[in-house]
This record gives sequence, structure tokens and C-alpha cells, in this order.
Amino acid sequence: MRLARRLVLAWAVLLVVAAPAAAAPFTINVRGNAHGFGRVLAIGDFKPDRDPTLGAAIDAYGQPSFRRRLAPEGCRVGWHALGVKVLFANLGGGNACEEDSGRSQTARAFGARWRTARGLRIGQRLAQLRVLYPTATLHGRAWWLVTAVNRVGDPRRYPVLSATVRERTVRSFSVRIFAAGD
Repeated sequence: MRLARRLVLAWAVLLVVAAPAAAAPFTINVRGNAHGFGRVLAIGDFKPDRDPTLGAAIDAYGQPSFRRRLAPEGCRVGWHALGVKVLFANLGGGNACEEDSGRSQTARAFGARWRTARGLRIGQRLAQLRVLYPTATLHGRAWWLVTAVNRVGDPRRYPVLSATVRERTVRSFSVRIFAAGD
């Protein structure tokens, strides 16, 4: 009987500890691919793998701090309080700043609350990046954490998730979504 109670208690503790990690609203979750495009499952509450539209980002984050049309097919949208900016595009010529027209292409998270699914946070040291992403490679100031292969034209590797590091400290995360067909 004591063993059963201890097992139940241990299971309950595991559930309580694991639940916040799975539901963290400032977590970036991506999947790499050695043979094709990667997937951006979540940028916090925005799930571009399910719905990459500007409308879905607004549903997730609320009204943006700014929305700037970039000629001819782009729209940069930012949420200052959350520390995130997303570039939307409509490669068919429509207005990417319309909620049902723009599709997410790239995003950058720079607020202190952001972290990757493996636990790397903005503000952590380069040493922690190397522990959590031992196969990461440096390209300029960006560490490519998770990669995939763009098979459009000449196949080439690209970062699905990268971290910008300055003064040996993680400053921001970038993701490449490519939902507009890029």
C-alpha cells in the first residue's frame, strides 16, 4: 500500500513539473529535416504549422504594436510587449497586411521571456547554447540551432531556428517559416 501511494505521489509530481514546460507561452518549437523543409510548430501561442496567417498571429498575440507594408508583397508586424516581430508575405500579389491574406515567412523573438523547446533562453551564455545544441554551427553572428534543406533550385541547408549571439550572450531567436511558398 505504501509503495502504491509513493508511486501515485511521484506520478503526480511529474505531471505538475512537466505541464508548465509543455504549455509555456513563450516557447519556440521547431522541427528540422535532413531532406526537406523544416517545420515551425510554435512561436509561443502562434502555431504557424497549423495556420500561418496574420489573423492567426493576431488571435494568438493580440493587436500588434505596428503593421508596416513592405512593397510589393510583404508586411512586417510587431508586438513590442511580447518581444516578437513577424514578416508576412503574399506571393500572389495580395496585401500581406490583411489578416486572411498574409502568410508568415520569418519571425524574430527578442524579449527576455522567450526560450526554445530545449530550454535555451534569451540572455543565456554561449556556453549554455553549446550544451543544449552541441551540433550548432556559427554563421556570422548567428548560431544555426536546427536546420533543414531548401529543395527549391539548388538544394541548400538553412536554419529553421537560429540564435543571434553578441558578447557571448544569446540576444534573439529567428525562425524561417516559409509559409508563403518560398
